[in-house]
Amino acid sequence: MQIEPLIHDSLAELSDHFDLSDLDVIVYPSTQSIPELGVNGFAESGHLLHLKLDVSNRYFASQHAQAIPALLAHEVHHCMRDRTVGYGETLAQALVSEGLACAFERQVTGRLPAYATALSDTQLDEWLQRALPHLHSPSYDHASWFFGNPRAGIPRHCGYSLGYAQVDSWMKKTGCTAGAAVDVPATAFWQPGEDGSTPPDTSTAHAC
Repeated sequence: MQIEPLIHDSLAELSDHFDLSDLDVIVYPSTQSIPELGVNGFAESGHLLHLKLDVSNRYFASQHAQAIPALLAHEVHHCMRDRTVGYGETLAQALVSEGLACAFERQVTGRLPAYATALSDTQLDEWLQRALPHLHSPSYDHASWFFGNPRAGIPRHCGYSLGYAQVDSWMKKTGCTAGAAVDVPATAFWQPGEDGSTPPDTSTAHAC
């Protein structure tokens, strides 16, 4: 499958969910990819998205047809959220932003990324309890929580899985989709006071 048509088709599908008319997408070769995919993405701002392709990666040929649409969905959701409530500065906010982006991947492609389900139910319970004291901290270690830290015992993709579990639970309760919830504040996804902040007015927080 040719890459350029795949990207154009993916963005066309995403334009059914969001206005992408003022979004720039930069595509370039890079070895900084997800090892199992050969593809990676980065939302620099609400109007600029990077898509990194490593064609030398041994998994690229077999994975890019699914990985590119999924990662574009993930990063486009970040861009759209950045235009509204923002990605966030605390661990609680980052967990929600990443959880929503993972859920939006599923909404668009019908598949969940592996990093959204990297933890068992037991691990989810354990790491949620460990995360609670740090939720409202803007000085949390983002790389450790989301990419893992063997020295600290934090599993790879811990943050993505925690965030998705939190978001998925909220979506089941509210009936909202990840696309519709792009501008819902992170506080709406936590129990009152759980993230160390004052919950929003629930009459508007769940208006998807």
